[in-house]
Amino acid sequence: MTLSKKTIFLLLFTLLSQCIFAENNTLIPSVQEKPDSLFIKDNPIVAQLDSLVNVKFFTNADFTTDVSKLNKYKFPKDSIPEYTDSVYRERINRLGVKSPFEFVYNQQVRNFIDLYAIKRRSLTSRMLGMAEMYFPLFEEQLDNYEVPLELKFLPIIESAMNPIARSRVGASGLWQFMLGTGKLYDLKVTSYVDDRCDPYKATVAACKFLSDLYSVYHDWAMVLAAYNCGPGCVNRAIRLANIDTSERITYWKIQSFLPKETQTYVPAFIAVSYVMSYATEHNLYPMQPPIMHCDIDSITLTHNLALSQISSYLCISNDNLQMLNPAYKKGIIPATAETPYVLRLPRKNMDDFINNETAIYCYKTPQEINYLAQLQKMASVKTSPSPVALKKAATTPTVADQQTTTPTQTTTTAKVETPVPTQTSTNTPVKPSPTTYKKYVYHTVQKGDSLWSIASKYSGVSIDEIRKLNNLSVKQTIFPGQKLKIGLKG
Repeated sequence: MTLSKKTIFLLLFTLLSQCIFAENNTLIPSVQEKPDSLFIKDNPIVAQLDSLVNVKFFTNADFTTDVSKLNKYKFPKDSIPEYTDSVYRERINRLGVKSPFEFVYNQQVRNFIDLYAIKRRSLTSRMLGMAEMYFPLFEEQLDNYEVPLELKFLPIIESAMNPIARSRVGASGLWQFMLGTGKLYDLKVTSYVDDRCDPYKATVAACKFLSDLYSVYHDWAMVLAAYNCGPGCVNRAIRLANIDTSERITYWKIQSFLPKETQTYVPAFIAVSYVMSYATEHNLYPMQPPIMHCDIDSITLTHNLALSQISSYLCISNDNLQMLNPAYKKGIIPATAETPYVLRLPRKNMDDFINNETAIYCYKTPQEINYLAQLQKMASVKTSPSPVALKKAATTPTVADQQTTTPTQTTTTAKVETPVPTQTSTNTPVKPSPTTYKKYVYHTVQKGDSLWSIASKYSGVSIDEIRKLNNLSVKQTIFPGQKLKIGLKG
């Protein structure tokens, strides 16, 4: 009898433990336990979404959008609509009819829909608000490079629309560029500036990268997989899948051979595309950001300046300034006449900045003075002529000599304490100095080559440089047997 009680107790304990375990793992089930489940442990897509909680750009958690006008289905305020698989499938098929992207519905997609439309609703509302700020920029550049406009949803799963997002492996910005890939597309990174976090520069780079990947794979789902894990991983998955050469290679045929994160990447993209397109049907509305895309203006600076100077003098939220200018890592714009940088401000504040520019430059805290002094010192070291150059200059007449201007007047910049800012219109492009190459080589294009793969074979060579040397437009593709001129700097 005692043994029987123990047996019953153990059985009940085991069943209870399994129920508790199942309940605690309904949000993020493990791939090891259930092969077709949604998330792997520490899924970066979920991590980036959760990180949006800490973005200070949203000053409160209340909706400022007029929900009464958007709520065309008259849902109660706290209602969370859910639909059957047949409804989801029909809606996603409808998205596919209007897009060159192949939209597929399956359980993985459904699980991600539940994540964005049910479990993380408040964060999805924030991203809907960020879309008001970034989607016009994305759509303009995607259209310019003939990339499907649906790829404007890509930064949602990459960074949750957080321009200063940084992944655990070091990718940064809205489009999550790694350092090496960013360099291939002219995204420069210094101690003070990270172009990967510049929404404008990074969006152009992402469009070029996506276009180059499409010239290799000719399938947008495959392009997304390569964007996430790299062409090398995708090519390896193709080999492992051992697909018949007569068959079309698709993402779904190689999905199980891709890294675990990439196995959920395209399903997440499809789910995001659905939720953003059918937000109203899920009683989801934008949490309005403090500033819209159409309310942003820009001006080019040629003198260094701290964002906190602008914030203090013009009484603009420093968090908002940082969000509009996320590329400046330390809140300092290290602009010089040789290397100008763009400042972005709310349009309503631009006139105040222009009218008070000199006073703003002079308005500094001790910390800002220290930062700017360091920048000034770095700039003077870079531009200081060598003793040999000084000796030669003493015996060789220059244009400055002919104009009776002293060398000091032509080479030094204004002091940090009393700068003389120069306003440059953003409509006037700054012409870069011509690139000098030590030698040129010619690369014969092989089958499967892309400008991205070719540039990566040569140190210090970017895709834009290859295009310029060979008079290639962004819309031109390369072909096997074509000879490309490559300029080498070292």
